[in-house]
Amino acid sequence: MIPAGRSRLRLWGTEGDAIIVNTDRPWRLVLWEKAQYVPCWDLGGDVWFTPEWMETHSPEDPHCYEPIMDKACRFSQAQILESGPARSTVHWQYALCDSLYRIFRGNSRAEEYYHVYPDGVAVRHLIGWPGNQTPDGLNPTLWEIQEFIIINGVGVRPENCIEPIGFTLANLAGDQIDLKWPNPFDQWTSLCSVYPQIADWSEYIGLVHLRHHPDPFVAFPRNPALFPFADCASCGKPHPQICGFAGAANYSHWPANDSTDFVGWTEVTPEEVDNRATHTSFFSTGYSYRGIIPPRPSSWLFLTGAVTEGLEEARRLAGSWLAPARVDSSHLFEGYAYSQRAYRFRAEDGRPVSVRLNPTRPILNPVLRLYHGRPPVEITWNGAALAPSEFRSQAVGEDLLLWINRTLEEETSLDIVPA
Repeated sequence: MIPAGRSRLRLWGTEGDAIIVNTDRPWRLVLWEKAQYVPCWDLGGDVWFTPEWMETHSPEDPHCYEPIMDKACRFSQAQILESGPARSTVHWQYALCDSLYRIFRGNSRAEEYYHVYPDGVAVRHLIGWPGNQTPDGLNPTLWEIQEFIIINGVGVRPENCIEPIGFTLANLAGDQIDLKWPNPFDQWTSLCSVYPQIADWSEYIGLVHLRHHPDPFVAFPRNPALFPFADCASCGKPHPQICGFAGAANYSHWPANDSTDFVGWTEVTPEEVDNRATHTSFFSTGYSYRGIIPPRPSSWLFLTGAVTEGLEEARRLAGSWLAPARVDSSHLFEGYAYSQRAYRFRAEDGRPVSVRLNPTRPILNPVLRLYHGRPPVEITWNGAALAPSEFRSQAVGEDLLLWINRTLEEETSLDIVPA
């Protein structure tokens, strides 16, 4: 894994500042000025994916209040917080503004942390601050926090890179719903009105199926402690509302488009596809689609990345994150950080740490954070030494972060010894 870096990126007829986080996989995370620093997975071949941002609307006008309206990046800024072989962390902050830079209710804003690991997977941590400064914008119609969006480079036609079965929604219990693309809806549709069983799922794993590219995914739980939500505006049940766009849903107002002379959405014309980058929206998720405002602040967690082995690989990654192993340790176990995908322990300088992990399902590439630990270290896995290629370590402040390139399938003892 090459650490995160900052550079100039020229793409799709324009150039801007960029943060690029490479991984051990054939995809990378890019935060580009000409896309308002929205974190996007570059999947290769001028095809990108983003799990979106926080967005709201007003009943008084058709404007969108969201960071991609901030074409001059007055409020949207990004920085690298950590950069190393085990993890890179980027921080993005933005205002919810319209194309005239008016901020919803005066001070609606959000910030996001992406903890990116070598296996091409990141935990997205969204913190939203709904505005409370002015009554401008009246009451919101919605608070959206996630969307499955494919970005098509200049000349890339979505019908040539999206599979006929374009999207799958699944859970860890083995249920799944496969949907054709273009979406089989003639209007924006709440998915639970068509598939009511999803209201009772414990988690949601969404996967976009692409030709000749890795499949991007996003996973999130139906757990208000990790992912707050209001009751669904469609069925009234307690679950995050997931809504499907009608048909192909291809738009040209973002990215690499500096125009502010529009409101709402700008649909693609056939002529535009060969001359500018476009984006395709599949499904979206909101805190509320009936105007309920989240508390200030509120926090949401997602797992996002890409896979080359389809749904089952995405399931294994989501399960590794949402179903942590039981832990026994010679040192104080300080809990599992869902926001970092990490088991946290309190170490003592110079002393070995012994950990026993007992998984309920396979855990891919476990991450450990040792408070007051220091590199370098050696690790044994059930008594056998791990090769240097089987783990990565780095200092994070005063702590030691370990990413282990193995799958935990049974009760396993780990000993972490200063080298």
